[in-house]
Amino acid sequence: MPHLSFEYSRGLETHIDPDAFAATCRDALLASGHCPLGGIRVRGFGADAQAIADGRPGLHFLDMVLRLGAGRSPAVKRAIGDGLYQAAQAFLRPALGATPFILSLEIREIDPDLSWKSWSTIHAAMQGSGKESAP
Repeated sequence: MPHLSFEYSRGLETHIDPDAFAATCRDALLASGHCPLGGIRVRGFGADAQAIADGRPGLHFLDMVLRLGAGRSPAVKRAIGDGLYQAAQAFLRPALGATPFILSLEIREIDPDLSWKSWSTIHAAMQGSGKESAP
């Protein structure tokens, strides 16, 4: 269950395509070999309100939070994070150039005792497409 949320500064979408960024992140999670396709969710949100550093115009950020189901080793979580961060950088650098910018990523592990998921038909749909085996 890798769920990635990213929040970005107002106006960043004039430099990048958030949907293409989301797809790049999804592909990086899948390429890790530790994230089943049917479990991946990537969603992005533009900040409605913001105050960045000294407030001058043109400052931007993109903050990612990856929530993972419990059970992966620290080394696996590090590998997933490294691959995701590198893919995000590779996507963003050409578009942002010298734009003042900060990219961040935090990984959080989900406590299985405090996570409810009894209704999901996505994995079954993925099996029918031939794109994923059972989770």
